[in-house]
Amino acid sequence: MPNILTPLQLWNNFDDSAELSPEILSETVKDGVRTQSVTFLGRDTGVGRVKIFAKFAQSDKNPVAETVLILPDSVATVDDKVIEFFVNHGVSALMIDLRGEWEGAENYTVYPENVAYANTAKCDRAMDYVDTTADKTTWYEWVAAGIFARKFIVERTGSENIAIVGLRDGGEVGWKLAMVKKFSCLVSVCAAGWRAYAGKNKFSSEEVELDEERYRFIGGIDSQAYAPYVQCPVLLLCSSNDDRFDYDRAYDTFSRINPEYAADSVVAYSIQCNACIGLKSIDDMFMYLDKNLKNRQVFIPKPAEITVFADEEQNLVAKASFDLQGIVESCRMYMAEDCLDSSLREWTVCPEKSKTKEDQQFYLNVYEKSSIVFAICYVKYSNGFTVWSKLAVRKISGKFRNMQRKCKVIYTGKDGTDGFSVINHGANAVGGMFINDEVMMPRLVEKSKGVKGLYAAGGLTSYRMNNPRFSPQAGNVLSLDIYTDENVRVIFELTDVATKEKYVCHWDIVGKVWQTLVLEAKFFKNLSRVSLPNFSSSLRFSIHCSEQFAVNNVMWL
Repeated sequence: MPNILTPLQLWNNFDDSAELSPEILSETVKDGVRTQSVTFLGRDTGVGRVKIFAKFAQSDKNPVAETVLILPDSVATVDDKVIEFFVNHGVSALMIDLRGEWEGAENYTVYPENVAYANTAKCDRAMDYVDTTADKTTWYEWVAAGIFARKFIVERTGSENIAIVGLRDGGEVGWKLAMVKKFSCLVSVCAAGWRAYAGKNKFSSEEVELDEERYRFIGGIDSQAYAPYVQCPVLLLCSSNDDRFDYDRAYDTFSRINPEYAADSVVAYSIQCNACIGLKSIDDMFMYLDKNLKNRQVFIPKPAEITVFADEEQNLVAKASFDLQGIVESCRMYMAEDCLDSSLREWTVCPEKSKTKEDQQFYLNVYEKSSIVFAICYVKYSNGFTVWSKLAVRKISGKFRNMQRKCKVIYTGKDGTDGFSVINHGANAVGGMFINDEVMMPRLVEKSKGVKGLYAAGGLTSYRMNNPRFSPQAGNVLSLDIYTDENVRVIFELTDVATKEKYVCHWDIVGKVWQTLVLEAKFFKNLSRVSLPNFSSSLRFSIHCSEQFAVNNVMWL
């Protein structure tokens, strides 16, 4: 097919020899971090050169040459908190602006008029389609900016010891950079390609129609095409319930990584973090940078392996096998059922069956009418590094002793933190991505009369209504027990996951006493003041509260 460029053809003759002509716009020192706002020149587009805006930061007292090149999401820009997050972990950092011209932005990367589509706000089809060739796309310009950013770091520090950290679309850029130039490692956050398959669930029977344009996009832009050519090890960080990232396909990209670096590459998942990255993965990231950027001795275990089978008593069981080169500290298995859309999947902790030095077994207590089960596990080793398994998928046929019946109880305190996740913490997480404080995660808190309930600082959300075992039936109403520390208005929200329309119910709660609420569908109204017709299985339930609260005994009546 004409005009289908492979990654190697696309970047084979790229010229980054032109002078950078850097300029320092300003310099600040805050909390021990010295930060310079800078500009430098990128590629010549034929009309002029790209003028890249960035911030470079180091420890004021102990600057180091090892540097992280941070690539933001396409709707974000240089973020001081993200920069400080990495500098405070002992590296230098350069974060560049990729999105370009943006309403209200004072400093940004300036793209010449003939590549105005490199600006996120003006990209039109140049971001999601390859109408002519891959070098006439937003991605090409962003990768080119990253190439010159690498050159800036080398000239600024005198070292080529550079790691990439790419956030979302910045991670897609990172996969491409890791092929074009040599880096110490790549940390790709919620980015693993397959953009041409957006909206198509991996495990559905729906076929993806591919035409010539789609082949041009897949061949020259999608990150899975770059994985076989990366020149460094990769840490791929994934999050559950992310409507911009299909973690089901992440392992498909991971399995394609250049064999020279595959053994040193790792994929990790954050469960219950709702499109953000949790503490285990954050710890892994900094240990990974210690190993690959700082050249420290860090044991990276092999991924855990899962096998699903029926045991001798006809229970459905999953077994996690360990890396015997390390000492296992803990292992946890999660299970989900039937939901093919990874952004809506509800994960439940599986009860342990048995444990040896080589492996650990868990019961998969599936609903009796489920047709498919998903299982995934993590294994944390004594050095603090956590590795995850590949997602195991099994179609359910026949009967198992540990199958469960339909349940009206969505959540009780006996479930621990199962059944609820954090509400997307974009506003509270570092860079909208990293949940670096355990307080933000769901946890049990004790309230009046020693009764415990579930709480998270930013609110709670549940996908359990998408689980057939917990889905409502006609005529059901929603009941729950709630406690708040003060008199406060609590917002209960139901989001139709198909249409994304939100229905909200406000309820004034009297503080310092447990009380039971009964919520009818008609209490929930959208922006047009139209009531929710009925409770259905395609709803996401959320609780927002400005005071500390606790919730328990959520059930259908």
